[in-house]
Amino acid sequence: MRKTRLYLDTSPIIMLEPDQDPIRRAITEEFFRIVAERSDEYELFVSPMTIQELENAKTEERRKSGRLLLETFEHIKLPRSKEAENLAWIYVVDGVLSHNHIDDLTHVAYATFFRCDYVITWNMRHLANERTFRRVGAVNTAENFGKIFLATPEFFTGGQVNEQ
Repeated sequence: MRKTRLYLDTSPIIMLEPDQDPIRRAITEEFFRIVAERSDEYELFVSPMTIQELENAKTEERRKSGRLLLETFEHIKLPRSKEAENLAWIYVVDGVLSHNHIDDLTHVAYATFFRCDYVITWNMRHLANERTFRRVGAVNTAENFGKIFLATPEFFTGGQVNEQ
């Protein structure tokens, strides 16, 4: 059976930092625990955009922290893809989100192009919402790509945290 392919944008990785919202941080930690525990069911992916955003952090401390956090879980690094980056611009042209959100759409495009099942994000304003899901779905259908779900880590934990 094929594993469920989970694409990570930058937000779940950053949410592991100590200064983040404690509830979302706990849910994110639980998400990563579940994925690691069920490695026969799930595999994690990151793109060059994820890595670039971590490297673009404002301070060296944040950049180092992002690199260290990324290495705390098993994942597959997707290669740079002109086709995925072009798909992000198709999303813009077709009105999924404006060009101001090209980075967000690039995450979705990489996940779509590399046949991931979910984009995991804490960005509910622009990504993990019904409107964006519906618009991405319409473009993906027109461009002969499959459906991709946009979800928060909480979707996989049911909002629960393991209190060991």
